[in-house]
Amino acid sequence: MKISHALCALSIALISGCSTPSQRIVENEPQFNSYTAAEKRLIRTGQIAVGFDEDQVRMSLGDPSRIKSDTNSNGTRYIWEYNELEPDYNIFNSASVTVNRGFDAGIGVGGTPTRSKLRKRIVFERSNQRVSDFQSFD
Repeated sequence: MKISHALCALSIALISGCSTPSQRIVENEPQFNSYTAAEKRLIRTGQIAVGFDEDQVRMSLGDPSRIKSDTNSNGTRYIWEYNELEPDYNIFNSASVTVNRGFDAGIGVGGTPTRSKLRKRIVFERSNQRVSDFQSFD
């Protein structure tokens, strides 16, 4: 019985940790209302566009998994990466023979979310702090 309560609490904690565009819009409604109709439409559907600022990207996609900077001949830019954990499946089998008991064999599949996969990369130019490029890796 205690295990089922612990699993239920863990499930609720995991679910509440992941926010959606709708939840982020509600949390930032005055700011969201200041955007154009086209910007609102993109944010509601979890999309972005070149020219979005950091607040618009956060409202649409949430917090990035990683932020890094890159300097090239055009100056410094910031790169936001969004990663997703994927299951790393393991297939295993086992067999054993025991004296006077017979033969035992089994096959199993196990998976844990241990592999991180890059889903989106957003590039912000430092000069204007707006999205200059983005990529999706679906």
